[in-house]
Amino acid sequence: MSAQEIIQIANELSARGITPSTAMVKARLSHPVPMAELLKVLSQWKQQPQSADPVPASAPTVAARAQAVDLQQLGEQLNRLEQKVDRLTALLLKQQQD
Repeated sequence: MSAQEIIQIANELSARGITPSTAMVKARLSHPVPMAELLKVLSQWKQQPQSADPVPASAPTVAARAQAVDLQQLGEQLNRLEQKVDRLTALLLKQQQD
């Protein structure tokens, strides 16, 4: 599955006009892959980028999963920030009363 995922990520990046780099692909992997395997598969992909099988439209893409995780993290961060603002507001109101 690792090679397929690497190829899928490379294809997705390429489709967006981004040249896939080792770092970009590695950052989008769903699980760690040995660097040697990543370099080998990415090198093969760069030699023949069109030969990879297209990703079925119904399959959830790695990018979609990563985006969902990013949105969840942003939501959690927003909640924490709102809690901090509420606490600071309460402290300011208390300080004004004293």
